[in-house]
Amino acid sequence: MERLSNGVKTARAVTTVTVLAALALAGCGSSAGSNDGSGDPSKITVYSTMIPAVQEKLAADFEERTGIEVDWTREQSSALTRRFHEETAAGKPVADVLTMNEEVYAVDNASMFEDLSDLEGMEAIPEEWRLTDQTFQPTFAPQKIAYSKEKFAGREDELPQDWSDLLDPRFKGGKILFADPRTNQELSSKHLYALAESEGEQFLADFAAQELTVVPSSTPGMEELAAGNGELLAYSYDMNLLAYEDAGAPIGLVGPFEPVVGLSFYTQIPKDAPNVEGARAWVEYLVSPEGQQIINDGVGVSPLGEDIPGSLTMPEAAVNPDPAEALAKLPDYLDLLGLE
Repeated sequence: MERLSNGVKTARAVTTVTVLAALALAGCGSSAGSNDGSGDPSKITVYSTMIPAVQEKLAADFEERTGIEVDWTREQSSALTRRFHEETAAGKPVADVLTMNEEVYAVDNASMFEDLSDLEGMEAIPEEWRLTDQTFQPTFAPQKIAYSKEKFAGREDELPQDWSDLLDPRFKGGKILFADPRTNQELSSKHLYALAESEGEQFLADFAAQELTVVPSSTPGMEELAAGNGELLAYSYDMNLLAYEDAGAPIGLVGPFEPVVGLSFYTQIPKDAPNVEGARAWVEYLVSPEGQQIINDGVGVSPLGEDIPGSLTMPEAAVNPDPAEALAKLPDYLDLLGLE
């Protein structure tokens, strides 16, 4: 394993970081216009960062209700957004719907997307869940800490109860898997910003001194934890746990801890979508009670709140730092963490 400063180790090579700020600037001058609707009306292509277990259920239920086939692609958010942007810029659009986690990109490139205001059911979505007229959030996933049930068998009382517990000497020496903040920069910078505001910037340096094992993101982190590597993963989500629960993997979650930052999913329809009408039907399905239940049941907070069976409750301590401010501070946070 490569050892970085402050004793931080990497479990595997991390790919080159995508800088979406550059894409946002490029998109500001885009001349994207509405597509002529020449795509196959019986099929839509969905680019989404939602986990396969949820996406598959959504696609199957939507197809049964509408007869429209769903092809879906899932990648890490910054990579998926870059792919979408490059295809659009080349005049070769593929995605009919884009669901990702990049707030800055969605706001700076709002002109590339259809206005969703007139879609059936959108009036029920609270304003705070509407990022722009073109973008809404179908779910919110609070960040939590994943842990190995095998490693904590008989010592459950040692599980962390707040962020400061991660500094306990018992967790030093590679026992904490840490999702690399360079992979999903916007989300990570928000969380680090909130932690620095709440716990002080020294917390980040002290955290790095625990000799973290850095993993590319939370998904491979869960794989490492399931394989018996490490004791804790900072951080993960209820939705990430689904596949491992089904497989009987000994992984649990604790939290969320104050301050609570989470994974926001931003959904929009590109103006250049090959099948705009099919995409509109998909978004109307996402905001329907049926779609909302599939997305959020046991794994996310619904914008429709307690009206949706199984929806998680929004934590009172949830915060949403300004992404531009947080991203501007990211180099400082990476330095404190010993990551270049």
